[in-house]
Amino acid sequence: TLYIEGSATSYAGFTLDKRLVIIGTGYFISGSDSNPGLQLGNSSSFGSGYIIFDSTGSGSTLIGLDNFTFGVGQTGSAADNITITRCRMNSISAYYGNVANTIMAGFKINKCYISDISLNTYTLTNWEVTNNILTGGITMNSAQNINNLIRNNVIRGQMNLYSAYFSNNIITGTTFTTVNVTVKNNISNGSNLPVGNGNLNNQADAVVFQGLTGNSTDGQWRLKAGSPAIVAGETISSITPDCGAFGTADPYKLSGIPAIPTIYSLTVPASVPSNATTMPIT
Repeated sequence: TLYIEGSATSYAGFTLDKRLVIIGTGYFISGSDSNPGLQLGNSSSFGSGYIIFDSTGSGSTLIGLDNFTFGVGQTGSAADNITITRCRMNSISAYYGNVANTIMAGFKINKCYISDISLNTYTLTNWEVTNNILTGGITMNSAQNINNLIRNNVIRGQMNLYSAYFSNNIITGTTFTTVNVTVKNNISNGSNLPVGNGNLNNQADAVVFQGLTGNSTDGQWRLKAGSPAIVAGETISSITPDCGAFGTADPYKLSGIPAIPTIYSLTVPASVPSNATTMPIT
Protein backbone atom coordinates (compact mmCIF):
# COMPACT_ATOMS: atom_id res chain seq x y z
CA THR A 1 0.00 0.00 0.00
CA LEU A 2 1.32 3.43 -0.97
CA TYR A 3 -0.03 6.64 0.57
CA ILE A 4 0.44 9.62 -1.77
CA GLU A 5 0.93 12.87 0.12
CA GLY A 6 -0.96 15.97 -0.96
CA SER A 7 1.35 18.28 -2.89
CA ALA A 8 1.33 21.78 -4.35
CA THR A 9 3.09 20.38 -7.42
CA SER A 10 1.90 17.51 -9.57
CA TYR A 11 3.07 13.92 -9.58
CA ALA A 12 4.18 12.40 -12.88
CA GLY A 13 2.43 9.48 -14.51
CA PHE A 14 3.78 5.94 -14.28
CA THR A 15 3.25 2.34 -15.37
CA LEU A 16 1.53 0.19 -12.76
CA ASP A 17 3.30 -3.16 -13.08
CA LYS A 18 2.80 -4.51 -9.55
CA ARG A 19 -0.36 -5.32 -7.62
CA LEU A 20 -0.68 -2.33 -5.27
CA VAL A 21 -3.17 -0.29 -3.29
CA ILE A 22 -2.48 3.43 -3.89
CA ILE A 23 -4.31 5.96 -1.69
CA GLY A 24 -4.40 9.73 -2.17
CA THR A 25 -6.11 12.54 -0.27
CA GLY A 26 -9.12 13.19 -2.51
CA TYR A 27 -9.93 16.18 -4.72
CA PHE A 28 -11.89 19.45 -4.69
CA ILE A 29 -10.62 20.03 -1.14
CA SER A 30 -9.59 23.68 -1.59
CA GLY A 31 -10.32 26.66 -3.81
CA SER A 32 -13.55 27.78 -5.39
CA ASP A 33 -16.48 25.35 -5.59
CA SER A 34 -14.64 22.88 -3.33
CA ASN A 35 -15.67 20.90 -0.25
CA PRO A 36 -13.66 22.54 2.55
CA GLY A 37 -13.02 21.00 5.95
CA LEU A 38 -12.71 17.39 4.79
CA GLN A 39 -8.92 17.22 5.17
CA LEU A 40 -6.55 19.19 7.38
CA GLY A 41 -4.19 19.81 4.44
CA ASN A 42 -5.50 21.67 1.40
CA SER A 43 -3.43 19.93 -1.29
CA SER A 44 -4.62 16.92 -3.23
CA SER A 45 -2.58 14.01 -4.60
CA PHE A 46 -2.60 15.79 -7.95
CA GLY A 47 -1.14 14.12 -11.02
CA SER A 48 -0.35 14.83 -14.63
CA GLY A 49 -0.01 12.29 -17.37
CA TYR A 50 -1.08 8.66 -17.56
CA ILE A 51 -1.25 5.82 -15.11
CA ILE A 52 -0.74 2.90 -17.47
CA PHE A 53 -2.04 -0.52 -16.44
CA ASP A 54 0.19 -3.47 -17.27
CA SER A 55 -1.00 -7.07 -16.82
CA THR A 56 1.43 -7.45 -13.89
CA GLY A 57 -0.56 -4.72 -12.11
CA SER A 58 -3.79 -6.73 -12.25
CA GLY A 59 -5.74 -6.72 -8.98
CA SER A 60 -4.61 -3.20 -7.99
CA THR A 61 -6.81 -0.61 -6.28
CA LEU A 62 -6.53 3.18 -6.69
CA ILE A 63 -8.27 5.49 -4.21
CA GLY A 64 -8.46 9.27 -3.81
CA LEU A 65 -6.12 10.29 -6.64
CA ASP A 66 -6.62 13.58 -8.48
CA ASN A 67 -6.40 14.46 -12.18
CA PHE A 68 -4.58 11.45 -13.62
CA THR A 69 -5.56 9.87 -16.93
CA PHE A 70 -5.86 6.10 -16.86
CA GLY A 71 -4.47 4.27 -19.90
CA VAL A 72 -5.36 0.68 -20.68
CA GLY A 73 -5.16 -1.98 -23.33
CA GLN A 74 -1.60 -2.84 -24.35
CA THR A 75 -1.71 -5.75 -26.79
CA GLY A 76 -1.09 -9.04 -25.00
CA SER A 77 -0.63 -7.25 -21.69
CA ALA A 78 -4.06 -6.11 -20.63
CA ALA A 79 -4.77 -5.71 -16.92
CA ASP A 80 -7.75 -7.31 -15.16
CA ASN A 81 -9.60 -6.80 -11.88
CA ILE A 82 -8.59 -3.16 -11.38
CA THR A 83 -10.59 -1.09 -8.88
CA ILE A 84 -10.62 2.69 -9.27
CA THR A 85 -12.69 4.37 -6.58
CA ARG A 86 -13.08 7.92 -5.23
CA CYS A 87 -10.68 9.32 -7.85
CA ARG A 88 -10.95 12.35 -10.11
CA MET A 89 -9.64 11.44 -13.55
CA ASN A 90 -9.39 13.05 -16.94
CA SER A 91 -10.49 9.85 -18.64
CA ILE A 92 -10.17 6.11 -18.90
CA SER A 93 -8.89 5.69 -22.42
CA ALA A 94 -6.71 3.76 -24.84
CA TYR A 95 -3.09 4.69 -24.17
CA TYR A 96 -1.79 2.27 -26.81
CA GLY A 97 -4.45 3.09 -29.37
CA ASN A 98 -7.63 1.18 -29.94
CA VAL A 99 -6.21 -2.34 -30.03
CA ALA A 100 -8.81 -4.85 -31.16
CA ASN A 101 -9.26 -8.24 -29.50
CA THR A 102 -7.63 -7.20 -26.25
CA ILE A 103 -9.71 -8.48 -23.32
CA MET A 104 -9.97 -6.59 -20.04
CA ALA A 105 -12.10 -8.15 -17.32
CA GLY A 106 -13.43 -7.23 -13.91
CA PHE A 107 -12.75 -3.48 -13.74
CA LYS A 108 -14.69 -1.63 -11.01
CA ILE A 109 -15.07 2.14 -11.54
CA ASN A 110 -16.89 3.41 -8.46
CA LYS A 111 -17.64 6.80 -6.90
CA CYS A 112 -15.31 8.72 -9.23
CA TYR A 113 -15.48 12.12 -10.92
CA ILE A 114 -14.54 11.40 -14.56
CA SER A 115 -14.34 13.28 -17.81
CA ASP A 116 -15.18 10.24 -19.93
CA ILE A 117 -14.69 6.52 -20.57
CA SER A 118 -13.55 5.94 -24.14
CA LEU A 119 -12.87 2.27 -24.95
CA ASN A 120 -14.42 1.44 -28.28
CA THR A 121 -12.63 -1.65 -29.61
CA TYR A 122 -11.47 -3.58 -26.55
CA THR A 123 -13.39 -6.59 -25.28
CA LEU A 124 -14.71 -5.53 -21.86
CA THR A 125 -16.19 -8.23 -19.65
CA ASN A 126 -17.78 -7.94 -16.21
CA TRP A 127 -17.08 -4.24 -15.76
CA GLU A 128 -18.97 -2.32 -13.07
CA VAL A 129 -19.36 1.45 -13.54
CA THR A 130 -21.35 2.63 -10.53
CA ASN A 131 -22.09 5.84 -8.62
CA ASN A 132 -19.84 8.06 -10.72
CA ILE A 133 -20.19 11.59 -12.07
CA LEU A 134 -19.10 11.80 -15.71
CA THR A 135 -18.81 15.26 -17.25
CA GLY A 136 -18.54 13.55 -20.65
CA GLY A 137 -19.85 10.27 -21.99
CA ILE A 138 -19.17 6.55 -22.20
CA THR A 139 -18.04 4.56 -25.23
CA MET A 140 -17.97 0.81 -24.53
CA ASN A 141 -19.27 -0.53 -27.81
CA SER A 142 -17.17 -3.48 -28.90
CA ALA A 143 -19.35 -6.27 -30.28
CA GLN A 144 -17.41 -8.70 -28.07
CA ASN A 145 -18.37 -7.03 -24.77
CA ILE A 146 -20.02 -9.27 -22.17
CA ASN A 147 -21.98 -8.61 -18.98
CA ASN A 148 -21.13 -5.00 -18.10
CA LEU A 149 -23.07 -3.02 -15.48
CA ILE A 150 -23.59 0.76 -15.65
CA ARG A 151 -25.74 1.84 -12.71
CA ASN A 152 -26.46 4.97 -10.65
CA ASN A 153 -24.27 7.41 -12.53
CA VAL A 154 -24.71 11.04 -13.61
CA ILE A 155 -23.58 11.14 -17.27
CA ARG A 156 -23.32 14.43 -19.19
CA GLY A 157 -22.27 13.25 -22.64
CA GLN A 158 -23.12 10.80 -25.37
CA MET A 159 -23.21 7.03 -24.85
CA ASN A 160 -22.36 4.17 -27.18
CA LEU A 161 -22.86 0.81 -25.49
CA TYR A 162 -22.87 -2.84 -26.46
CA SER A 163 -23.95 -5.67 -24.14
CA ALA A 164 -24.63 -3.97 -20.83
CA TYR A 165 -27.19 -3.46 -18.08
CA PHE A 166 -27.96 0.27 -17.82
CA SER A 167 -30.13 1.39 -14.90
CA ASN A 168 -30.75 4.17 -12.38
CA ASN A 169 -28.63 6.68 -14.31
CA ILE A 170 -29.37 10.37 -14.95
CA ILE A 171 -28.24 11.37 -18.43
CA THR A 172 -28.38 14.19 -20.94
CA GLY A 173 -30.44 14.12 -24.08
CA THR A 174 -27.49 13.58 -26.42
CA THR A 175 -26.61 10.53 -28.54
CA PHE A 176 -27.69 7.29 -26.86
CA THR A 177 -26.76 4.30 -29.03
CA THR A 178 -27.18 0.82 -27.59
CA VAL A 179 -27.05 -2.76 -28.82
CA ASN A 180 -28.01 -5.68 -26.58
CA VAL A 181 -28.44 -3.32 -23.60
CA THR A 182 -31.15 -3.50 -20.92
CA VAL A 183 -32.26 0.07 -20.15
CA LYS A 184 -34.35 0.49 -16.97
CA ASN A 185 -35.30 3.28 -14.55
CA ASN A 186 -33.15 6.02 -16.02
CA ILE A 187 -33.88 9.75 -16.28
CA SER A 188 -32.97 12.06 -19.17
CA ASN A 189 -33.31 15.80 -19.74
CA GLY A 190 -34.01 14.96 -23.40
CA SER A 191 -36.14 12.40 -25.19
CA ASN A 192 -33.54 9.73 -25.99
CA LEU A 193 -34.52 6.99 -23.52
CA PRO A 194 -36.70 4.11 -24.69
CA VAL A 195 -40.29 4.29 -23.47
CA GLY A 196 -41.23 1.98 -20.60
CA ASN A 197 -39.21 0.01 -18.02
CA GLY A 198 -39.37 2.95 -15.60
CA ASN A 199 -37.44 5.31 -17.90
CA LEU A 200 -38.37 8.99 -17.68
CA ASN A 201 -37.64 11.55 -20.41
CA ASN A 202 -37.76 15.35 -20.61
CA GLN A 203 -36.84 16.12 -16.99
CA ALA A 204 -34.96 19.44 -16.87
CA ASP A 205 -31.72 19.64 -14.87
CA ALA A 206 -33.16 22.48 -12.79
CA VAL A 207 -35.92 20.15 -11.61
CA VAL A 208 -33.62 17.19 -10.91
CA PHE A 209 -30.42 18.63 -9.37
CA GLN A 210 -29.52 21.15 -6.66
CA GLY A 211 -27.24 23.04 -9.07
CA LEU A 212 -23.94 24.85 -8.54
CA THR A 213 -25.28 27.87 -6.62
CA GLY A 214 -24.23 27.31 -3.02
CA ASN A 215 -22.73 23.95 -3.92
CA SER A 216 -19.37 22.42 -4.81
CA THR A 217 -18.31 21.17 -8.23
CA ASP A 218 -19.43 17.63 -7.43
CA GLY A 219 -22.07 18.52 -4.82
CA GLN A 220 -24.19 20.27 -7.47
CA TRP A 221 -25.29 16.85 -8.75
CA ARG A 222 -27.13 15.97 -5.56
CA LEU A 223 -30.89 15.74 -5.96
CA LYS A 224 -33.03 18.70 -4.99
CA ALA A 225 -36.18 18.41 -2.90
CA GLY A 226 -39.01 17.02 -4.97
CA SER A 227 -36.68 15.71 -7.69
CA PRO A 228 -38.29 13.10 -9.96
CA ALA A 229 -35.14 11.00 -9.43
CA ILE A 230 -35.94 10.42 -5.74
CA VAL A 231 -36.88 6.76 -5.13
CA ALA A 232 -37.15 6.32 -8.91
CA GLY A 233 -34.46 3.67 -9.35
CA GLU A 234 -34.76 -0.03 -9.97
CA THR A 235 -35.36 -1.97 -6.76
CA ILE A 236 -32.18 -3.76 -5.65
CA SER A 237 -32.25 -6.24 -2.75
CA SER A 238 -35.69 -4.96 -1.62
CA ILE A 239 -34.49 -1.33 -1.58
CA THR A 240 -35.70 1.22 -4.13
CA PRO A 241 -32.89 3.79 -4.44
CA ASP A 242 -32.69 7.28 -5.89
CA CYS A 243 -31.36 7.56 -9.43
CA GLY A 244 -27.97 9.19 -9.90
CA ALA A 245 -24.57 9.01 -8.26
CA PHE A 246 -25.83 9.70 -4.74
CA GLY A 247 -28.32 6.83 -4.77
CA THR A 248 -28.01 3.30 -3.28
CA ALA A 249 -26.48 2.25 0.03
CA ASP A 250 -22.99 2.99 -1.36
CA PRO A 251 -23.35 6.55 -2.71
CA TYR A 252 -20.80 8.89 -4.28
CA LYS A 253 -18.70 10.65 -1.62
CA LEU A 254 -17.91 14.34 -1.95
CA SER A 255 -14.26 14.99 -2.89
CA GLY A 256 -13.46 11.28 -2.99
CA ILE A 257 -12.25 11.26 0.61
CA PRO A 258 -10.80 7.73 1.14
CA ALA A 259 -12.72 5.41 3.45
CA ILE A 260 -9.87 5.23 5.95
CA PRO A 261 -9.33 7.04 9.27
CA THR A 262 -8.65 10.68 8.43
CA ILE A 263 -7.47 13.27 10.97
CA TYR A 264 -8.74 16.68 9.84
CA SER A 265 -8.50 18.41 13.25
CA LEU A 266 -6.52 17.61 16.42
CA THR A 267 -6.56 19.29 19.81
CA VAL A 268 -4.12 18.08 22.49
CA PRO A 269 -3.29 19.91 25.77
CA ALA A 270 0.17 21.46 25.93
CA SER A 271 0.78 19.77 29.29
CA VAL A 272 -0.96 17.76 32.01
CA PRO A 273 -0.12 17.36 35.72
CA SER A 274 2.37 14.59 36.45
CA ASN A 275 -0.20 12.84 38.62
CA ALA A 276 -3.00 13.03 36.02
CA THR A 277 -4.68 9.77 35.07
CA THR A 278 -6.36 11.13 31.94
CA MET A 279 -5.53 13.47 29.08
CA PRO A 280 -8.36 14.98 27.04
CA ILE A 281 -7.76 14.73 23.29
CA THR A 282 -10.20 15.87 20.63
